[in-house]
Amino acid sequence: MIDDRSSIATRTRPVSIPDFRPMSHSRGEISTLVMPHMANILGDLFGGNLMAMVDQAAAIAAIRHAGGAAVTASIHRVDFRERIPMGSLVTCHATVDFVGNSSMDITVEVFSEKPSTGEKRNTHTAHVVFVAIDDYGRPKRVPRLVAESPEEQARYAAADAYRREHGTK
Repeated sequence: MIDDRSSIATRTRPVSIPDFRPMSHSRGEISTLVMPHMANILGDLFGGNLMAMVDQAAAIAAIRHAGGAAVTASIHRVDFRERIPMGSLVTCHATVDFVGNSSMDITVEVFSEKPSTGEKRNTHTAHVVFVAIDDYGRPKRVPRLVAESPEEQARYAAADAYRREHGTK
């Protein structure tokens, strides 16, 4: 049997990845309406459905930053602060906050919007780590991250401190 990954790798042209990417480039966002099939027994968004949305938003940010495939390595923390009722609009904003050689630390902020009033609330926060991979599924180098604004610099410093405190690579 032929290894599909090796045949794919030989057919693809090498893509030039920049040495640096600004934090503003490395973002992801998804939105959805909470429908009945997404609800738990209390009529709120089921946590597992929210986790899938968080993972997808983080994947978009990671893939944009890496310039190619990236996979979830870990979910460090998810804070479920408020319920999200059925009928709410949910948006997940993901930002790459720090990078290692092949890994990317991503924060996902979840916002719930009440359609009748337009009121938006930050209901959840998640911290996810993705790893960029090559055509063979091995970790590959990612561009360095450039934090341009004071807010981005603060996010970068906080992610760096978290990595040092928790011994993550």
